[in-house]
Amino acid sequence: MDLILASQSATRRRILNSARISARFMSPQIDEENITKSLNAEQAAPRDIADTLAEHKALKISRKNLDSWVIGCDQILVFEGEIFGKPASREALKDSLSRLSGQTHRLITANVIYKDCKPQWRHIAISHMSMRPMSAAEIDAYVAAYWQEVRHAAGGYHFERTPDLFSAVRGHWFDIMGLSIGPITGFLNQIGTNNPYQSPKLAAVLGHPIAQSKSPRMHGHWLQKNGISGDYIAIDIPSAHFNNTLNMLFDVGFSGFNVTIPHKEHALAFADHMSPRAQRIGAANTLIKTDSGDIRADNTDGYGFITNLSTQSETWQPKAGPALVLGAGGAARAILVALLDAGVPKIYLSNRTRARADDLAAEISDLIEVIDWQDKEDVLSEVFTVVNSTSLGMMGKAALEFDVTDINPHALVTDLIYAPSETQLLKDARARGCEVVGGIGMLLHQAVPGFEAWFGTRPEVDQELEALMLT
Repeated sequence: MDLILASQSATRRRILNSARISARFMSPQIDEENITKSLNAEQAAPRDIADTLAEHKALKISRKNLDSWVIGCDQILVFEGEIFGKPASREALKDSLSRLSGQTHRLITANVIYKDCKPQWRHIAISHMSMRPMSAAEIDAYVAAYWQEVRHAAGGYHFERTPDLFSAVRGHWFDIMGLSIGPITGFLNQIGTNNPYQSPKLAAVLGHPIAQSKSPRMHGHWLQKNGISGDYIAIDIPSAHFNNTLNMLFDVGFSGFNVTIPHKEHALAFADHMSPRAQRIGAANTLIKTDSGDIRADNTDGYGFITNLSTQSETWQPKAGPALVLGAGGAARAILVALLDAGVPKIYLSNRTRARADDLAAEISDLIEVIDWQDKEDVLSEVFTVVNSTSLGMMGKAALEFDVTDINPHALVTDLIYAPSETQLLKDARARGCEVVGGIGMLLHQAVPGFEAWFGTRPEVDQELEALMLT
């Protein structure tokens, strides 16, 4: 099937790719502004305007590609009977957001498919978007941060970048993004294909900030390699709007999420059910929507940590003796529980702020002994596992001052940091005869259970993926 999308939109291209639909992409270059003005003068209904624009795009491409199936699409924003276009200036964007603030508007998404210059199928989707009230200061801050991104977007926002602007949404993610991929795959399957298409499943990683996350690259690799119809993106959500935005994202079609700083404890409280390990750790990094509609929370950090050690080392024996863990943040919490579950008989815990380590040890187990930061090297001769869960030694961060002169040469040393791939701690430990394990494997293995739950396939962690993630 020769399929053409009459658009050069990167978002619509991504949607087709996520559905594993092979297509060509052509820009129809129609005069949307004048067509819209003409239809407005005729008092055409907004949905008819969107539909007509989509038809013009498909027809123009179809005239030169008679044997191809051509998808035309258009989307307009309507509020109080007025069509909102792209903001012409920063002041126009401020005015647009001021009018939409605290109100509900409609996104009308029109999709048509042409062949031989004739319409074969059409679909209209209407999404109801309720924007939360925004103060003048919030609007000013938004315009300052996002003007360059949204100046070409109707209404002046990208829902996928800032869903927290909304208090409620009635619609589906792909309709809001501008291409109704579910109905489109249904039609394409009706007209015949050797491999039936499926509407993509959706997952994402949530955090604040989140731009640095490598999770989309990892999950995107697995989706592509396994030929799965699905997409995985990163979404930034400020803490103040976490619960409401999370509810909204589930409502628009997401199957689940990875959750990172600072939302892991909020994610656990949000869920209807939690795994025993998430309950013990007191935080969740994975949320899954079950078939019944309930939300289940899990924490796979400890699983990823232990799996990384066991697959990278042929000699590590957790029961051989005590462990030393540096750091008392969220990652340390999961690692402490995982080490104890693996059979480590005792753990020394050291953190720059001792009170935080004391609280963590008291909460988890009396098998954890807290030692002062300046005394952390004193136990090196007796421990068999050393874990750095701090950010010290990471690119752009302060160095980890850690003298391994007296380390037990039979100890395994691991660092959660994977940039650089081998930290100074690992280099120093290797020089003393210790076995060392880098942190990239934990990132990869902790993602496996969530991917399997969302997309129905258990992915493989291999050297190809590791190399991709380290580039």
